[in-house]
Amino acid sequence: MTDKSRKIFDICEMLMAITNAVLASPLEEKKLQSEEQLVQSRFVPLFASITEQLSTRQAHYLKNPSAYQLFLDTNVRSLWDTSSTTSALIGKARFLGLESSDRQALVAAVDNTLVRYAFEGLERYGGQAFEVVDVAVNKSATMGWVQVLMESPIIPDLHLDLLIKRTSKGDWRAVDIRTRGITAVAVKKHEFRKIIKQQGVTALIDSLKRKNSDYFRDICAKAPATLKGKAPC
Repeated sequence: MTDKSRKIFDICEMLMAITNAVLASPLEEKKLQSEEQLVQSRFVPLFASITEQLSTRQAHYLKNPSAYQLFLDTNVRSLWDTSSTTSALIGKARFLGLESSDRQALVAAVDNTLVRYAFEGLERYGGQAFEVVDVAVNKSATMGWVQVLMESPIIPDLHLDLLIKRTSKGDWRAVDIRTRGITAVAVKKHEFRKIIKQQGVTALIDSLKRKNSDYFRDICAKAPATLKGKAPC
Protein backbone atom coordinates (compact mmCIF):
# COMPACT_ATOMS: atom_id res chain seq x y z
CA MET A 1 0.00 0.00 0.00
CA THR A 2 1.39 3.41 -1.00
CA ASP A 3 1.62 6.35 1.43
CA LYS A 4 -1.25 8.05 -0.40
CA SER A 5 -3.41 4.93 -0.16
CA ARG A 6 -2.53 4.57 3.51
CA LYS A 7 -3.63 8.15 4.21
CA ILE A 8 -6.91 7.61 2.37
CA PHE A 9 -7.45 4.36 4.30
CA ASP A 10 -6.73 6.10 7.63
CA ILE A 11 -9.14 8.91 6.78
CA CYS A 12 -11.84 6.40 5.87
CA GLU A 13 -11.28 4.56 9.17
CA MET A 14 -11.55 7.82 11.08
CA LEU A 15 -14.76 8.77 9.27
CA MET A 16 -16.23 5.34 9.98
CA ALA A 17 -15.35 5.67 13.67
CA ILE A 18 -16.97 9.10 13.85
CA THR A 19 -20.05 7.82 12.02
CA ASN A 20 -20.33 4.83 14.36
CA ALA A 21 -20.01 7.08 17.40
CA VAL A 22 -22.74 9.37 16.14
CA LEU A 23 -25.01 6.47 15.28
CA ALA A 24 -24.31 4.67 18.57
CA SER A 25 -25.40 7.56 20.77
CA PRO A 26 -29.12 7.37 19.92
CA LEU A 27 -29.02 3.58 20.25
CA GLU A 28 -27.35 3.83 23.65
CA GLU A 29 -29.81 6.50 24.69
CA LYS A 30 -32.70 4.29 23.62
CA LYS A 31 -31.26 1.38 25.62
CA LEU A 32 -30.92 3.55 28.73
CA GLN A 33 -34.47 4.80 28.32
CA SER A 34 -35.66 1.22 28.00
CA GLU A 35 -33.82 0.23 31.20
CA GLU A 36 -35.18 3.25 33.06
CA GLN A 37 -38.70 2.34 31.97
CA LEU A 38 -38.08 -1.19 33.24
CA VAL A 39 -36.94 0.20 36.59
CA GLN A 40 -40.00 2.42 36.80
CA SER A 41 -42.29 -0.50 35.99
CA ARG A 42 -40.92 -2.36 39.00
CA PHE A 43 -40.41 0.32 41.62
CA VAL A 44 -43.30 2.74 40.96
CA PRO A 45 -45.92 0.05 41.78
CA LEU A 46 -43.82 -1.08 44.76
CA PHE A 47 -43.86 2.28 46.51
CA ALA A 48 -47.49 2.86 45.58
CA SER A 49 -48.30 -0.47 47.22
CA ILE A 50 -46.21 0.33 50.31
CA THR A 51 -48.04 3.64 50.74
CA GLU A 52 -51.45 2.04 50.26
CA GLN A 53 -50.78 -0.88 52.59
CA LEU A 54 -49.20 1.10 55.42
CA SER A 55 -51.79 3.88 55.30
CA THR A 56 -54.77 1.50 55.39
CA ARG A 57 -53.54 -1.64 57.14
CA GLN A 58 -50.94 -0.56 59.69
CA ALA A 59 -53.12 -1.50 62.67
CA HIS A 60 -53.92 -4.89 61.13
CA TYR A 61 -50.25 -5.63 60.43
CA LEU A 62 -49.23 -4.64 63.96
CA LYS A 63 -51.69 -7.17 65.35
CA ASN A 64 -50.90 -9.80 62.73
CA PRO A 65 -47.14 -9.99 62.02
CA SER A 66 -47.63 -12.94 59.67
CA ALA A 67 -49.83 -10.83 57.39
CA TYR A 68 -47.13 -8.16 57.16
CA GLN A 69 -44.50 -10.84 56.56
CA LEU A 70 -46.60 -12.13 53.67
CA PHE A 71 -46.82 -8.62 52.20
CA LEU A 72 -43.03 -8.26 52.42
CA ASP A 73 -42.43 -11.70 50.93
CA THR A 74 -44.85 -11.08 48.07
CA ASN A 75 -44.00 -7.50 47.16
CA VAL A 76 -40.70 -6.32 48.61
CA ARG A 77 -38.08 -9.00 49.16
CA SER A 78 -37.87 -10.03 45.50
CA LEU A 79 -36.75 -6.49 44.65
CA TRP A 80 -33.85 -6.43 47.10
CA ASP A 81 -30.45 -8.00 46.37
CA THR A 82 -29.45 -9.08 49.87
CA SER A 83 -26.31 -10.82 48.64
CA SER A 84 -24.95 -7.58 47.16
CA THR A 85 -25.91 -5.65 50.29
CA THR A 86 -24.06 -8.16 52.44
CA SER A 87 -21.02 -7.94 50.18
CA ALA A 88 -21.02 -4.15 50.50
CA LEU A 89 -21.37 -4.35 54.28
CA ILE A 90 -18.32 -6.51 54.91
CA GLY A 91 -16.31 -5.75 51.74
CA LYS A 92 -16.37 -7.66 48.46
CA ALA A 93 -13.00 -9.38 48.92
CA ARG A 94 -13.88 -10.63 52.39
CA PHE A 95 -17.35 -11.69 51.24
CA LEU A 96 -16.00 -13.74 48.32
CA GLY A 97 -13.34 -15.22 50.60
CA LEU A 98 -15.87 -16.71 53.00
CA GLU A 99 -16.62 -20.41 53.04
CA SER A 100 -19.80 -21.10 51.07
CA SER A 101 -21.71 -22.16 54.19
CA ASP A 102 -20.65 -19.02 56.09
CA ARG A 103 -21.53 -16.80 53.14
CA GLN A 104 -25.00 -18.32 52.85
CA ALA A 105 -25.57 -18.07 56.60
CA LEU A 106 -24.50 -14.43 56.68
CA VAL A 107 -26.71 -13.49 53.71
CA ALA A 108 -29.66 -15.22 55.41
CA ALA A 109 -28.98 -13.35 58.66
CA VAL A 110 -28.75 -10.01 56.84
CA ASP A 111 -31.94 -10.82 54.92
CA ASN A 112 -33.79 -11.45 58.17
CA THR A 113 -32.29 -8.26 59.59
CA LEU A 114 -33.72 -6.27 56.68
CA VAL A 115 -37.11 -7.82 57.43
CA ARG A 116 -36.71 -6.72 61.06
CA TYR A 117 -35.96 -3.18 59.88
CA ALA A 118 -39.20 -3.29 57.85
CA PHE A 119 -41.14 -4.30 60.95
CA GLU A 120 -39.50 -1.53 62.97
CA GLY A 121 -40.49 0.89 60.21
CA LEU A 122 -44.07 -0.36 60.46
CA GLU A 123 -44.11 0.53 64.17
CA ARG A 124 -42.80 4.05 63.47
CA TYR A 125 -45.02 4.71 60.46
CA GLY A 126 -46.92 7.98 60.79
CA GLY A 127 -48.92 8.50 57.63
CA GLN A 128 -46.06 9.07 55.18
CA ALA A 129 -46.66 8.68 51.45
CA PHE A 130 -43.95 7.40 49.10
CA GLU A 131 -43.70 8.32 45.42
CA VAL A 132 -41.01 7.59 42.83
CA VAL A 133 -40.09 10.95 41.30
CA ASP A 134 -36.97 10.13 39.27
CA VAL A 135 -34.93 7.24 37.91
CA ALA A 136 -31.34 7.35 36.66
CA VAL A 137 -29.27 4.53 35.15
CA ASN A 138 -25.55 4.70 34.35
CA LYS A 139 -24.29 4.44 30.75
CA SER A 140 -23.42 0.77 31.07
CA ALA A 141 -26.89 0.07 32.49
CA THR A 142 -25.47 -1.82 35.45
CA MET A 143 -26.22 0.54 38.35
CA GLY A 144 -28.67 3.31 39.02
CA TRP A 145 -30.75 5.30 41.50
CA VAL A 146 -34.45 5.48 42.22
CA GLN A 147 -35.36 8.74 43.90
CA VAL A 148 -38.37 8.51 46.19
CA LEU A 149 -40.22 11.46 47.69
CA MET A 150 -41.46 10.80 51.21
CA GLU A 151 -44.26 13.19 52.09
CA SER A 152 -45.02 13.32 55.81
CA PRO A 153 -47.82 15.06 57.73
CA ILE A 154 -45.52 15.69 60.71
CA ILE A 155 -42.02 16.39 59.34
CA PRO A 156 -40.65 18.15 56.23
CA ASP A 157 -40.74 16.15 53.01
CA LEU A 158 -37.67 14.00 52.44
CA HIS A 159 -36.00 12.42 49.42
CA LEU A 160 -34.81 8.82 49.67
CA ASP A 161 -32.37 7.50 47.08
CA LEU A 162 -32.50 3.79 46.40
CA LEU A 163 -29.28 2.39 44.92
CA ILE A 164 -30.18 -0.29 42.38
CA LYS A 165 -28.17 -2.92 40.52
CA ARG A 166 -28.95 -4.95 37.40
CA THR A 167 -28.52 -8.66 37.99
CA SER A 168 -27.03 -11.15 35.54
CA LYS A 169 -30.62 -12.08 34.61
CA GLY A 170 -31.45 -8.48 33.70
CA ASP A 171 -33.56 -7.76 36.77
CA TRP A 172 -33.15 -4.54 38.74
CA ARG A 173 -32.88 -4.86 42.51
CA ALA A 174 -32.13 -2.50 45.37
CA VAL A 175 -28.88 -2.87 47.29
CA ASP A 176 -28.76 0.22 49.52
CA ILE A 177 -30.72 3.33 50.50
CA ARG A 178 -29.45 6.87 51.02
CA THR A 179 -31.03 9.52 53.23
CA ARG A 180 -29.61 13.04 53.54
CA GLY A 181 -26.44 11.89 51.78
CA ILE A 182 -25.77 8.93 54.09
CA THR A 183 -26.35 5.34 53.01
CA ALA A 184 -27.56 2.54 55.26
CA VAL A 185 -24.52 0.45 54.33
CA ALA A 186 -22.17 3.28 55.33
CA VAL A 187 -23.83 3.45 58.75
CA LYS A 188 -23.58 -0.28 59.47
CA LYS A 189 -20.45 -1.48 57.67
CA HIS A 190 -17.92 -0.36 60.31
CA GLU A 191 -19.76 -2.25 63.04
CA PHE A 192 -20.00 -5.40 60.91
CA ARG A 193 -16.38 -5.32 59.85
CA LYS A 194 -15.17 -4.66 63.39
CA ILE A 195 -17.00 -7.73 64.70
CA ILE A 196 -15.55 -9.90 61.93
CA LYS A 197 -12.03 -8.55 62.49
CA GLN A 198 -12.11 -9.05 66.25
CA GLN A 199 -14.31 -12.13 66.63
CA GLY A 200 -14.84 -13.71 63.21
CA VAL A 201 -17.77 -14.02 60.84
CA THR A 202 -19.56 -16.58 63.03
CA ALA A 203 -19.80 -13.98 65.80
CA LEU A 204 -21.45 -11.53 63.39
CA ILE A 205 -23.92 -14.16 62.18
CA ASP A 206 -24.77 -15.11 65.77
CA SER A 207 -25.18 -11.46 66.78
CA LEU A 208 -27.62 -10.77 63.94
CA LYS A 209 -29.54 -13.97 64.62
CA ARG A 210 -29.85 -13.11 68.31
CA LYS A 211 -31.12 -9.57 67.65
CA ASN A 212 -33.63 -10.83 65.11
CA SER A 213 -34.81 -13.67 67.33
CA ASP A 214 -35.26 -11.39 70.35
CA TYR A 215 -37.20 -8.83 68.31
CA PHE A 216 -39.57 -11.28 66.65
CA ARG A 217 -40.11 -13.18 69.88
CA ASP A 218 -41.31 -9.96 71.52
CA ILE A 219 -43.73 -8.94 68.76
CA CYS A 220 -45.04 -12.47 68.32
CA ALA A 221 -45.73 -12.72 72.06
CA LYS A 222 -48.38 -10.04 71.55
CA ALA A 223 -49.87 -11.75 68.49
CA PRO A 224 -52.69 -14.34 68.48
CA ALA A 225 -51.56 -17.86 69.42
CA THR A 226 -52.87 -19.12 66.08
CA LEU A 227 -49.90 -17.43 64.36
CA LYS A 228 -47.35 -19.63 66.09
CA GLY A 229 -45.33 -21.47 63.49
CA LYS A 230 -46.05 -18.91 60.76
CA ALA A 231 -43.25 -16.53 59.80
CA PRO A 232 -42.00 -14.50 61.55
CA CYS A 233 -43.46 -16.29 64.58
